[in-house]
Amino acid sequence: MKPILLILLLFFFPDARAQKLITGVVLDAEKNSPVAGASVYLNNTSVGTTTGQQGSFALNVPQGKFELIVSSIGYQTYNLPLSLSNLPDTLVIRLRPRAKELENVVVEAYEKEGWEKWGSFFLRNFIGTSAHASGCRILNKEVIRFRRSKKNGELTAYATEPLIIENRSLGYTIRYQLEVFRYEYKTGYLLYQGFPFFEPMKSGAAREKKWAERRDDVYYGSMLHFMRSLYRNRLIEEGFEVRTLHKRPNFEKQRVKDLHTQSMDMGHGKTAIVVQPKGDSAAYYNSVMRQPNTFDSVGKDVLPGDSIAFALDSVTAGLYFRDYLMVIYKHGTAPPEYRNQLPDPGPAMNSQLRLLSEAPVEVHANGNYFDPANLLASGFWSWSEKIATMLPFDYKPKK
Repeated sequence: MKPILLILLLFFFPDARAQKLITGVVLDAEKNSPVAGASVYLNNTSVGTTTGQQGSFALNVPQGKFELIVSSIGYQTYNLPLSLSNLPDTLVIRLRPRAKELENVVVEAYEKEGWEKWGSFFLRNFIGTSAHASGCRILNKEVIRFRRSKKNGELTAYATEPLIIENRSLGYTIRYQLEVFRYEYKTGYLLYQGFPFFEPMKSGAAREKKWAERRDDVYYGSMLHFMRSLYRNRLIEEGFEVRTLHKRPNFEKQRVKDLHTQSMDMGHGKTAIVVQPKGDSAAYYNSVMRQPNTFDSVGKDVLPGDSIAFALDSVTAGLYFRDYLMVIYKHGTAPPEYRNQLPDPGPAMNSQLRLLSEAPVEVHANGNYFDPANLLASGFWSWSEKIATMLPFDYKPKK
């Protein structure tokens, strides 16, 4: 497998400056009239423009695979995967009104005081709690709607128009088209997806230098850095230590829990679960309940990139593995904001990855990967990979 990746490297980067100009027009799908002022950009990059009065646009597309996003208030978001190899000279994009879409999506009414109830929770899980989060601000938070489903045990959020986020810590204004925000209370599983567009802020030389330093700081050890290193088969050289991880269930904990758990009839068709450790068993019960639900078994060998990735085509790598991966970034330490929230996390930037399906994750040269919902991250990355530390796919570190 290793020779395949090495051969592909000869073709993955023919010319980083290669790009192609595409033109197009954005129309209302029902009225066939031009849509002026629509945002046209490459997802998670700083490459974008807006349509003119006649709905026309022109955009330079660089080397690589991207998603072309077209959004406008009142319309459904348009998403088109593209690369230099399959770019048409002219695009005709028809946007469908969003009102009809929302009729199918909004089954339960949103909570009128949702921000007062869930705003802080949303910010912690969307913007994050890193040192950079204090420099982030959502300018139009009033467009966010919340809905809590007791039946499904989840909290969802959506936005009626793109979120405008100022990140003064890293020097970006982000236009974020929020598509999915879902938190499951029982499992603690959080998923948010959207289409961000980055616009670098302008300032004096001293501040822009500070922004560059901070961007480098959040880049090294990030998932963006990991995916780019994996694509180039340079995980070890870039400081990533990857090992297999097997999680063995704590059967004794489940046995003891089942032994002391009883169902009590409360009348009117209702039951309650009651835990009743008795006598000398109470101390043992408490000690076992403090144990983890699983025991981790870590592989001895450090995995190179070509042991977990392979060529899907001439410009795409596939990430695939069984069970879990443990990923430690050895050239950095976890910040105090992360370490202070856990009992004993240690200084390592230690993350775990798990595939949620049998399909491999597609990885591209710029660090983009698909489908993000198929890759579950826990540990450090589950805390750090938030909007406050997000970088565009066309970002290049200064170091």
